[in-house]
Amino acid sequence: MKQLTCEMCGSTDLMKQDGMFVCQSCGCKYSVEEARKMMVEGTVDIKGTVQVDNSAFVKKYLENARRAKEKEDWEETEKYYNMVEQNDPNNIEAIFYSAYGKAKATLVDGDIYKRQAAFKVLQNCISIIDDKFDVSREEENKTAIISMSADLCKMILSNFVFTEWKNGYGVVTKTNKQETYNMFAGLIAQFEESIDNIAKIADAAYLHEALILLFKTAVATGNYNSSTLNGWVRSEQAKIDGLKKKEIEKYWEDHKEEKAQLENERSSLSDQINSLNKNIDNLPEVSTVKRIEEQIASLQKEKESLGLFKGKEKKSLQAQIDNLTPSLSSAKNARDKAVAPIQAEITKMQNRIKEIDTELTKDR
Repeated sequence: MKQLTCEMCGSTDLMKQDGMFVCQSCGCKYSVEEARKMMVEGTVDIKGTVQVDNSAFVKKYLENARRAKEKEDWEETEKYYNMVEQNDPNNIEAIFYSAYGKAKATLVDGDIYKRQAAFKVLQNCISIIDDKFDVSREEENKTAIISMSADLCKMILSNFVFTEWKNGYGVVTKTNKQETYNMFAGLIAQFEESIDNIAKIADAAYLHEALILLFKTAVATGNYNSSTLNGWVRSEQAKIDGLKKKEIEKYWEDHKEEKAQLENERSSLSDQINSLNKNIDNLPEVSTVKRIEEQIASLQKEKESLGLFKGKEKKSLQAQIDNLTPSLSSAKNARDKAVAPIQAEITKMQNRIKEIDTELTKDR
């Protein structure tokens, strides 16, 4: 009999737990029948497909990869994400970050050719995340895409080593800084293309939000055409607004009775407000204020029409205006007192209309 050896990592440290043989190194599980066949000397003819549960293995190395990324240990990041990808080829987080770490590491290396090669690999990895996007893993992939966008932002904001050429007087005449900016631009363009492709099969607001974050960050660097990028931001925001509108319309399509009740209530409140405003206009206190204001306005107009040498007449007209002013103040106080309870009712109804509008248009 051969020694029982894990087919995934080669470890011989397997223990029986809950009726399964579990590798203590990577977490892979084997049934008793599978373990028995693995221990038989020579070639074993196994009919059918043997399903190996390597989810524990993937989980363990994802944890290691994320921990390495947080510490910015790019060599370990690449190593562990590669191991995840080997066991879960459709894991878009692993596909992206197995190349991201290596590209990030080249920013502190003056070798521009090494940087170009690493960025080319990363761009190629970004180009296939739409092909590997699985709608059944949407929540998992949503988290990954949001993280990718944030880390691409960090990358394009990073300082990096570049080469300067100086003349005989020590004055810099040329640098290769722009080449790295061009590499960043390539990543942005490729990420946009892949996200747009994903949106065609599983459109969601977070996809466009991820692009908006990246575009706005690119604008903030000052290294790219802000007019173009801001146009892209507006385009993505319009897509988000369109999605929200569709969600709202879909909700109310499924809740027609509730919508009709709210719209009828709003219409009734608007009619009541119009009626109350007419009541205000018909109040005697309102009419009194209007009459006195018209008298003062007429006197003021007559005064202004008098010539330069009509001082006596002007003085008489001003005296009439001054006599009406206290009456106007008193009339306004009476008007405000009469209008206050009616206006309180109007304000209450206006606030309810705002609540209804919010309910009809809020995100669903």
